[in-house]
Amino acid sequence: MTAMTARLARLQPWGSWFVFGAMVVVASVMFVVVTHTLMSDTGLSDRQAIGLALVQGLALMLAPPLAPLAWACSMTAVVLASVWAGAGLWVDAMTNSYLIVLGAIAVSVPARHAVAYWAGTSAAGTLLAIVRRPDAWLSNLLEVMVLAAVVLVAGAALGGLAAARRRLRDEQAAVQRQRERTALLEERTRIARELHDVVAHHMSVIAIQAEAARYREPQSAPETFAAIRDSARTALGEMRRILGVLRSGDTGAAPQPTLTDVPRLIDSVRAAGTRVDLDTPGDVATVPAGIGLSAYRIVQEALSNAVRHAPGVPVRVRISLQDSDLHIDVRNCFPWEAGRGTGFGHGLAGMRERAELLGGTFTGGPTGDGHFRVAVTLPIRDV
Repeated sequence: MTAMTARLARLQPWGSWFVFGAMVVVASVMFVVVTHTLMSDTGLSDRQAIGLALVQGLALMLAPPLAPLAWACSMTAVVLASVWAGAGLWVDAMTNSYLIVLGAIAVSVPARHAVAYWAGTSAAGTLLAIVRRPDAWLSNLLEVMVLAAVVLVAGAALGGLAAARRRLRDEQAAVQRQRERTALLEERTRIARELHDVVAHHMSVIAIQAEAARYREPQSAPETFAAIRDSARTALGEMRRILGVLRSGDTGAAPQPTLTDVPRLIDSVRAAGTRVDLDTPGDVATVPAGIGLSAYRIVQEALSNAVRHAPGVPVRVRISLQDSDLHIDVRNCFPWEAGRGTGFGHGLAGMRERAELLGGTFTGGPTGDGHFRVAVTLPIRDV
């Protein structure tokens, strides 16, 4: 059930009720047309015609979530129609409905999988042509191979376009969310700076009042201390407002991750299909929270780079404590074609900046043994 849910979740082109309704309409029309054509043109019995048409309609509905099963059902129906009809090699109504199913499959699966369905169509067509028409099997086979190729290419192109549009929408939404967050952070920072100036003013007043108290008459001391008290209370209130501004938006948010959350991060990468080996000698739970957060983000970015530029390539992560330093080592086999891509250095720059802000060191790039390695050393100081 989990695998089925995951497959259904990936079906963005078929995710709306509108498209689902359109599929139902097309399948219904196809059922009626195929049934009528088989009954009138091939001499099949009513039961055979209805059964074959029903299989094709169901195959069309199954194409998005269960492409292999849909293809097998549709191709089986084509072969049975050819055998039962007894005349000719391809029954036109069944061939046309099969091409519709094939197009639906091509839209819903990755483009590279379309080659497998074309090969399956060619193989099934070859066997059927040799058995049914050994005298002219090649010409009959070429016809179905060309038609299948055209349908698959067109379907894959439409599917790729839909996927590109989805990615663009997701990226635009992410950019918009980031802009809103940046604007909020800037506003909070501005307010905090203004309140800081207010607090600084009150602290200056307190200092002046305390200094002047030495030169006042003793009987005026209660008044002086009352003024100092009022200024201190005001400053304390403004300080609380600063903390409230800086902490606003944190309520309900997840705690900041640390090194103890790295195994959960790696599990999510493994779930995406990349093998990751984790080695953590030493007690990383003792690492201070601030350093642990930066270390977590460095590991996260290194894994993101590995998955982005070398998908499916195993990754090894080692996090160790030596003396007063935290060492992070992330490496994987280096795909040389990735080195010619774009955007490769932005993640490295971010990791370098995090490391240097903590007084650490960073190295990242291809090694002499065919790997790509990110090595970070962060000093651990007791504050």
